[in-house]
Parts: sequence; structure tokens; C-alpha cells
Amino acid sequence: MKKIQVLALLFAASLASTACTDFLEEKPLDFVTPDQVTDVNFIANGALNTLASGSMFRYGPFPNLWDYDSDDATGPSWAFGDVGAGNYQSYWGIDYGWNGPYTLIHRCNFGISRVNAIATEDEAVKKNALGQLYFLRGWAYFMLVRGYGAVPLFEKAVTEGAEPQQPRTPVKDVYAFIIDNLKLAEANLKSTKDAGYEPGRPSKGAASSLLAKVYLTMASGALPGGQVTVMGGKAFQLVDGEKVLLNPQPITHNKAVVAGLEGLNAAEYFKLARDKAQEVMNSGEYYLFPSHAEVWTVGNRNRGEHIWSVQSLSENPDFGNEISLFRRGRLDPTKADQLEGGWIGTSYQWYHNFEEKDQRITDGVLHRWKMWSNTQFHYYPLSDSSVVEGVDSSPAAEAKRTKYGYQPTDVSGLDDGRIARLRKFEAVSKNNITLGDFHFPLLRYPDVLLIFAEADNEVNSGPTAAARDAVNQIRRRNSATEVGSLNQQQFRSFVLEERRRELALEGDRRWDLLRWGIYLPVMNAIDIDENNVIKRRQPKHLLYPIPISEVNSNKLIGGNNPGW
Repeated sequence: MKKIQVLALLFAASLASTACTDFLEEKPLDFVTPDQVTDVNFIANGALNTLASGSMFRYGPFPNLWDYDSDDATGPSWAFGDVGAGNYQSYWGIDYGWNGPYTLIHRCNFGISRVNAIATEDEAVKKNALGQLYFLRGWAYFMLVRGYGAVPLFEKAVTEGAEPQQPRTPVKDVYAFIIDNLKLAEANLKSTKDAGYEPGRPSKGAASSLLAKVYLTMASGALPGGQVTVMGGKAFQLVDGEKVLLNPQPITHNKAVVAGLEGLNAAEYFKLARDKAQEVMNSGEYYLFPSHAEVWTVGNRNRGEHIWSVQSLSENPDFGNEISLFRRGRLDPTKADQLEGGWIGTSYQWYHNFEEKDQRITDGVLHRWKMWSNTQFHYYPLSDSSVVEGVDSSPAAEAKRTKYGYQPTDVSGLDDGRIARLRKFEAVSKNNITLGDFHFPLLRYPDVLLIFAEADNEVNSGPTAAARDAVNQIRRRNSATEVGSLNQQQFRSFVLEERRRELALEGDRRWDLLRWGIYLPVMNAIDIDENNVIKRRQPKHLLYPIPISEVNSNKLIGGNNPGW
């Protein structure tokens, strides 16, 4: 990514702990006045930089909110005792889920007004800048409506005349506004094939992909009735006082309609999702890398299947992030072969939801490492103990020992042996620093393929050859067995399982459970996971709590979300 520009007039205040009615009144008076800014790219990029900054991704509050509260994420109690255990208001970053998007929305609203007022000879540049702002505004409201339900809707900045106190807008109307913005983004943004497109920036294909995802979210949320089978259940059982970890079991859940989407024509939106995903597939702009490992390299950023990612800078105090440190771990700079961090990962049941040959666990999970406080090698998963100890002498076991370097002296302690660390988070320029440059994926092409497959299955009351092929493109790449003949409910369930396998810890699992109306039964079927993370949930957990500062300052918001 080119040098990140920071628009000072938009970045005047630190908004980490303020209500949106406070920061929407942020006055653009620092250093320059609005009329002095005439570079449309400067304005659009200033809004885009919000993602990588402290408002959202700098210390990871956004991906943490998305990922920790799911059936798959796990780790130590100090990391999961708040949002990971349903104690949202105890989490230091909870207000970022509200303030971050509204910061971005304010900057987009101001930017749209300013760009429209600027006379320029290059209309293509102006259009692309507007498209980027519409795209970001639509994305921000998509984050808000999924997380909080009905929310205040600002179509222009307070500095441009909007009332700072606004009532909630119904969920369907928020979605309508999101769709309008993404259609405007589609009409204005450059394609990745167009001259002058800058890799890493939102593109027409990104807008189309996000629009397909919005349609699918609405369709699945509105569908009345139906069932989904999820691989899950109790994480362990006690035998003579010791935990014995359990493989996931198929549990069928009846879906519920998402609040606010009642009465929406689900069939219509499934068709819209299918057709829009098909457009992206037919564009020829995106493709799957040949192997799982190739997806997660620094050299393959912003190309191939990476449609849109957070752009970060290594060792940069403003635009670096700690995502790799927390989710994969860094090498101790004083002890080059020992690992620090790596506290956040996926569960034993997630790991055992794969075939043993699947690259997403053979190459996508860290199997052997040294811990920061120990010179002894540790291994994962615990189920490989007979392989590690040499008890299993089968050819498959020998192949594992060779591939992973297992030695009989390797150990697997409670603190590390129950966390699958995902190697996708190794994709950083330097692996021995705190502030890395992991480009968090916000849209990947496998997501589009799975959107198409899921929607096409619903449109046709069962999977077509095209739907199966969309899934099998992903499975072939990962050396997994292709999906065969299934009925509608079986294929629906399979696609959701494939989403959790392919998009693990990419901010999707919680939303997938919520939009299908199965979040509560799936979480409650686990109860407590292998690391003693409480997964029990109540209806109040379907939405995040609005920041107390916002509830107190906005007299029109009508109180907090139910139960908070």
C-alpha cells in the first residue's frame, strides 16, 4: 500500500470513549478548513484509514468482537472472560463496535459532501473517490445493524446540518440504506482491471461482493422455518476428574427469524444474493490460490482471492496492529525459536471438523513450537499423543511425525494444548515484533463462492451442479473430498460448516449463526468449552449493548438494547 495519508481535519479527536452524538459534532477546524481541501483522493483515503487506525483495528477491538463470541473461538480465561463469555460490557473494547463505525460514517458523510463540491477536470477520479466513500458508509452501517439492530441513521454529517440526536431507524430501513450505498459504490468505483486502480482500495468487485453478502444476510435472517445441522455439542466430559475432549457431533437446530426482518421476502433476497455473487464470479477478477498456504503470504496480499482487506503498516504506531501477536504469536526477539503470544485460536471441535488430509489443518494450524517460558517443544492437537509418543506406528502416523517434526519428548500442556493457532496470521512482514502488518481479510473470494452456493440452494430448493462446484472449488484447493449428492437441508448445513472451516477467525462465524437464527442453541449446546470459556447465552446476547454514554446523551434513542 502507498504511504498512508491522514486527513487532519477529519482526525481531530480521539473518539474511543465518546458517544456518537459527541463525535459527530467534531468540528473540522484543526490545521485547515474544509474549503482548503481540494484533493478528492486525500478525502476518500482519510476515511479509509479509519479502519487501520485506533478507532477500529489498531489494538484489535473490532475483530475481537466479531470472533471471540462464537462456538469456535477459544483461549485462556483472561482473554475470553468478558466478550468471549458473553460479558460484553466488561470488555475494554466494547464501545468500539459502536463508535468505530459512526466515526467512519461521519467521515464518509463529510467526505461525500466535500467531494461533490469540488470541481475537478478528472471526473473518473472524483467518481472513484465518491464510490469509496459510499462503499465505506454502507459497510459501516452493515456492521452496526448486525451488531445492534435498529440504529440512528445519519445521511449527512452534523457539520453539514444533521441533527446530532437521532432516533433509531428500523432494521429494514437501515438495510435499504446500505443497499442504496453499495449500488452507488458499484456505479462509481473502479474495477481492479481499470487503469489507475490502486490495490488495497475498495473496488467495484468489492462493492458487488459486499452487496451479495448483505442480500444473503437479509434472506437467511428473514426465512421462516427451516433447520440447520451444526457439528458441535459438549466440548468435554469428566472421567475420574480429568477432562476428556470430545469430537463434535451433528445437532439439528430449528431456525428463528431475526428481529426486524420479519415479513421480508426471503426468496427474493436469496435470488438477489445468488445473482450478485454470480456477477462477481463471472467478472474474472478473482481466483483461488492453488494451495491454502499460498493464500497467507505477504506477497499475495491484495490479489487473487483477497477482495478487500485492512491495510496495515509494520511497526507503525498508528497503522500497525497486534492481530498476529494475539492469534499466532511472535518469535521472542531474544530467543529466536520461542513463541510469545498466540493466545487466541480455535477449538478442538473446530479442528476435528476437518478430514485429516485437509490443508486447512495440515498446513493451516501450528502443530509444534516452543513456548515463551519453556525450552521444551509443545504439540497440537492432544489427539496426536499416540503419534507423538511413537505408540502409533502406522504409515499415517509416521507421515505426521515427518511432516510436523514430532519428537517423543514433546509435551502438550493445558494452557496451550487446547488452542489451535491458525497459521494464516503468520502473514506479516516481521514475525518478532508487537505491532505487525497483518492485513485482516474483510472480503475473500471463497466467501463469494459460498454465498452463491448457499443462495442457489435456497432458490432451487436443493443444490444444483453449479452450487456444488462453487463449494468444491474451495475443497479441491484444500485437498478435501468433494461434496456429493445432498438434499436442501443437508447442503445448507454443509455450506455453513464449510464457511466455518474456510473463514475461521475472519469475523464471520458469529454473524453466520445469528443470521440463521441458531446462535443461542449452538452456543448453549457447548455450555463450557475445553478452556473453561463459558458459552452459555441468553436472548440479550443477540445484540450488543449500546454504549452507556450514547444512551445517556441521545434522548431519542429510546434506551439500550433488550437485557442491557
